[in-house]
Amino acid sequence: MKVRVYNIGGIVSPLEVELTKGVNIYKAPNAYGKTSLAKALVSLLTSAIKPDDLLNVFANSGYVELDLDGRTYYRRIKRVKNKIMESSKLLLDDDRALLLSYFSPENKLLNQIMSGEENVEWFISATSKINELKSKKEEMETKLHNLQAEIDDLNRKHKEAIELQTKIKQIEDEIARLEKEKESDKVLNKTTQTISITNENKLRDIKEKIEVKKRELEDLQNRIARLDQEIKNKESLASPEIRQSYERQLQEINAQLQKITAQRNEAEIEIRLLEKVLDQIRESEKQHLTTCYVCGSHVDPSIWKVRIDVISKELQEKNSLYAGIKKEADELLSKKSEIEKKLKELDQISSEISKLKMSRSELENRIESVKSTIDDLERQRREMEERFNRNAEIYRVYDINDSINKRIEELKKKKDEYEYELAINGIPSTILNKISEKQKELQEVQKMVDDLEKEYMRRLTIAREEFVKIANYLLKELEFDLRAEIDENDRLVVKRNDATLELRKLSSSERTTLALILVLTALKSYFKTPFFIVDESFMTFDQRRFDKIVKYLNSITDYVIITKSDENIELLKETMEPLASS
Repeated sequence: MKVRVYNIGGIVSPLEVELTKGVNIYKAPNAYGKTSLAKALVSLLTSAIKPDDLLNVFANSGYVELDLDGRTYYRRIKRVKNKIMESSKLLLDDDRALLLSYFSPENKLLNQIMSGEENVEWFISATSKINELKSKKEEMETKLHNLQAEIDDLNRKHKEAIELQTKIKQIEDEIARLEKEKESDKVLNKTTQTISITNENKLRDIKEKIEVKKRELEDLQNRIARLDQEIKNKESLASPEIRQSYERQLQEINAQLQKITAQRNEAEIEIRLLEKVLDQIRESEKQHLTTCYVCGSHVDPSIWKVRIDVISKELQEKNSLYAGIKKEADELLSKKSEIEKKLKELDQISSEISKLKMSRSELENRIESVKSTIDDLERQRREMEERFNRNAEIYRVYDINDSINKRIEELKKKKDEYEYELAINGIPSTILNKISEKQKELQEVQKMVDDLEKEYMRRLTIAREEFVKIANYLLKELEFDLRAEIDENDRLVVKRNDATLELRKLSSSERTTLALILVLTALKSYFKTPFFIVDESFMTFDQRRFDKIVKYLNSITDYVIITKSDENIELLKETMEPLASS
């Protein structure tokens, strides 16, 4: 695997590093770009790292390129007229890489564990993507419910269609009987009667057309009224004042976040320094050293206890300050996410309003067309009635079958109504086909719901089970007298001799180990990373324990990359047998 980096972060000269499978140790002086190299590599795994965060602030172009298995992956960035442009081909795009591919002081989980926060529910949710799975399951359950409702509605329509067909057949039989009876009783001039009937049929046809168009007009007017109400409702939710309010809040939060981030970084540096000093003083006190490890002067061994108390108190105060800053930052980030979500919802509502207004315009055009048709038909009806009335005496006939004709007309009108209902409702065979299709779709969705439920339950339990398995294996291998588990409330529980310990009271090495074990659990259970980067500068392990951790990492990922501070620049390939994974 070959990496090329230029003008990314602190790397301002072209850098090329060739890595081999296994453990690679990259040594370089402080401020030489080790962190920038790590960030460049991780940026090929997720677009969550933006090009603005990668490109050196004084550079106009930069790149990170990776050759792996005969393919080249890259992020090439240019600054054009104060705008950042990028072309990219990522190895993968998964924001979990920020948590699961780079273990450094910037790792969010490590910061939480080091501050003594025991709740890891957010980490399990983020790495297992269980919330996405839950949302998908709920979406499928809603679809399942809707499909069942559609099938129930289709069954109702099928029953109604059968009843309508039966009624239509009964009317047709009755009309046929009356027509036969009428033919046998005719006493009038057939030609004269035919003229009268023809005129009546024409007039009836026009009236029926008018009624159909009036029903269509009423339906269109109702639809446009509903659209107006919907537009009004949505416009009340997306007023310019609401958007401006959200944008002002977002600007204020960003300003506060920038200030709090600086405070948090300063507190982190002070805490790491105090923890390192405390560990060294504890070790000096444990060995009853009489020489100061800093200046080399003689020290009374009893003074180590006093120094431990002083440093511990100061560290406690700094941790308390850091926790407050972190809590405030988390609250601001939560508010920022909520406001950004609200702004996206406003954009969606504005888009929907535009579509609704287009639909309304189309309906208005259709209404005008239908009104014009109705006016034309009404004109034809009036002219026809006037013409028929003028010729009434000419075409008037005496017919003993008037009552039969009246009954036939009533039956035909009723039949037209039933046929109109049947046309809207649908014929039985078509409805049966739709029912069959919906039932097949329902079975497929039901299977998806069942599969999602199984996967949801699997992901809920695998994190706890796998963590206990890996944690207690590694804690034993690293000779820490601890046991660890995740309880039903997704809290990290640590015990020694069956006594539950407070996370903040563990040593920095023990807390670092627990954070790393959580990352390893997620790697084995949910996420396959091509490489894993460890910043050794903050690790407080002794070399023997650190080597065992590295061996375990080597067993679950192809490339392990360790960055170390050194006066010289050097890339070492370390040969070691992978520690068998638990």
